[in-house]
Parts: sequence; structure tokens; C-alpha cells
Amino acid sequence: MTDLSFPEYIKLHTKAEHAALEKLLIGIIKNIRHQHQYIQLLKMFHGYYHALEPVMEQYLKKEHIPDIEQRRKSAALLQDIRDLGGEIRKQQLKLDIPVIDSYARALGAAYVLEGSTLGGMIIAKMIRTQLPEIPAGKGFSFFTCYGENASEMWNKFHTYLLALTRKEDQEASADTARQTFLTFKAWINQYEPVF
Repeated sequence: MTDLSFPEYIKLHTKAEHAALEKLLIGIIKNIRHQHQYIQLLKMFHGYYHALEPVMEQYLKKEHIPDIEQRRKSAALLQDIRDLGGEIRKQQLKLDIPVIDSYARALGAAYVLEGSTLGGMIIAKMIRTQLPEIPAGKGFSFFTCYGENASEMWNKFHTYLLALTRKEDQEASADTARQTFLTFKAWINQYEPVF
């Protein structure tokens, strides 16, 4: 980790897993042609976020992350699903998430979820182009959760990463980020046949 800041280190440590997950997701998103497929995509995200967020939030307290409530995503997913006429049923598939037993590990998982907001606007634009029938103002509160403040919210999160200074915490955090990419990809692979 010498000469690398922690944000640079975590990005490098998760590069391959991030690229693999992104490739899988973009492939699915490019093939969405009907609103019900988009609802399935939102349900897939909701399943993973809904399982992970409560575990993370046991450790991500306001004293470390003052805007933690603003960073919750599963409620926005649920709202989008409902706005588009979908509904959530009890989870039938087994879902694995990373082990989160500390602030450092929770921050590593949050790194993955927060990083996804940077591409959210691009994904929303792709899906709007593919599904012009979706009414304006409906179905995109998850992918556009921070709106024009996406970069500012990411920069703030970056400061939370920089505040993690102990080497063992950084390694645990980076490992959990890596596991988050891997378990999310495994979840998508389980879920993918519904598209």
C-alpha cells in the first residue's frame, strides 16, 4: 500500500471484480426492452441492497458518516418498483453477503454501493432511451438518487475512506469491498434467468 492513498488502494484491490460485475450488469441492462424487465432489474438490486444495508448500518453511525441516512438505497428501489406497478415478494433465493463485523468492513461494502451511484445517471439514461414509455419522474429514484450532487456525494464519501488510517482496517475494508463485488455478481448470476 506504500505510496497509495487508501481510496487508490481499494480501487486497485477491487479492479478485476469491479470490471467483471460492471460487464455483467451492462450486458443485462443493454438487453432490457420491456418495463417488466426493468422492474426485475430493480428487484434484483433491491434483494441485494435490502440484505446488505441493515448489516452495514449496525456499524456506519452518524459520528463517522453524518449523511448515512441520505445514503440508504433500498427504500428508493422499493419506491421505483411500486411506481412502475411491481411488487416485492418474500425472497426465495439464497443470498450471500460479505461478513461485516466492524466499521472498516462496513465501509468497504459501502464503497461498492456508493461507487455505483456514479454510473447510475448513465444507466438511467440508457434505460430511458430503451423504455420511452416510462412516465417522467417515475422509476428512476434509485439510479438518480443524488441527482446533480452525485460527484459531491462521492467526494464526501472519499473523505470517509481517507479517515480510515490503520493498515489492518484498510486491508479489512478493501477485502470486504472485493467480497461485496463478488457476492453481488453471484447474486446476479442466480437472478439472471428471470430477464
